[in-house]
Amino acid sequence: MGNRGVIIATNAIFFAGMLKDKFMDCGLSVLTASSENELSEKMRTTFIKFIFIENCFLGHSTDVLVHQMVKRNRHIRIVVWAACEVKPVAAARFIAAGAESFVSLRDTECNIDKAIKDVSWGQRYCPDDVKAVLDKKDDGFSFDEKLTQRELQIIKMAGENNSNKELGDILSVSINTIKAHKKNIYRKCGGNTPVDILINGLRKGLINVEDIIN
Repeated sequence: MGNRGVIIATNAIFFAGMLKDKFMDCGLSVLTASSENELSEKMRTTFIKFIFIENCFLGHSTDVLVHQMVKRNRHIRIVVWAACEVKPVAAARFIAAGAESFVSLRDTECNIDKAIKDVSWGQRYCPDDVKAVLDKKDDGFSFDEKLTQRELQIIKMAGENNSNKELGDILSVSINTIKAHKKNIYRKCGGNTPVDILINGLRKGLINVEDIIN
């Protein structure tokens, strides 16, 4: 495969087949990968133009995977796509993590075809609602932001099953302050659950094991 190739990363057979046909119509050779190991192997052994990775390829940590791949190879092109509904703020995180485009398969057929053609020929594509999020000056999407000591403290204490009220009482702050800290934690680490926070935080290097167990 030459550099006119693409790897479609997904374990959804139907969408893989549909996307493969669209990319082949654009003159690209297509490989598919259904696991992180398979994706890594094909990235290592083939010369590809870019990777077209599903937003839920690794659960809630696709943005972390994107960030890691871009850090390992600054020349790699990554496009995130979604078959399910994704909020603009969540889609913007993929761009912030290093993806160059985001494509929603819930868009109109005309827009999907345009997006596929754009990314196939090296152009960036992003829906207007995602652009609006990214264009905000206070977007808060610095993917390399560090966790503060207070945020690390809250992660550890929350892992011990303390409620927001209990956390507020222990730290002598209001519940609203605890909620604000947690909002920042979720934004920096990415994900939707406390488990996501730990997994993503560890993988991104924002959390050390010692921060949690000591």
